[in-house]
Amino acid sequence: MNTQKIPHRLCKAILAVITILSMNMIADIATFKNLHAGEKQMKTQTEVNNISPKQAKYLIDKEKDVFVLDVRTEEEYKEVHIKDAHLIPIKELEQNIDKIPKDKKVVVHCAAGKRSAKACGMLKDKGLKELYNMEGGINKWQAEGYPVEKP
Repeated sequence: MNTQKIPHRLCKAILAVITILSMNMIADIATFKNLHAGEKQMKTQTEVNNISPKQAKYLIDKEKDVFVLDVRTEEEYKEVHIKDAHLIPIKELEQNIDKIPKDKKVVVHCAAGKRSAKACGMLKDKGLKELYNMEGGINKWQAEGYPVEKP
């Protein structure tokens, strides 16, 4: 049996190496956790989904908790609108964000798609669950034969 003693300086060096490796490992674990925490935050951030009138119709008919938001003017809304759509003109959107439920899917539309895309951008970071911009607006909705309400 070999009973040689390890020199004291060598023990200190080994201990120093083990300490440095352990500290690096702890730092790597902390960095890894922070990276994944950042990814989780990115996933919870609202995304705007551009959808067709057909996809919007499906959401409205089949999904629960859908809020249809019309961002056109009151005059445009009075001429024609999607049944049960909630009118908040884009110019009044900032002051009326509290009228939009945060726990529902929000389908946003206008006449042709430009204002609704802008509205979705405005609503993106307001804590809403899901945003859907209906491309082509109510004009395309009507052209594809989906129902509307007129006075």
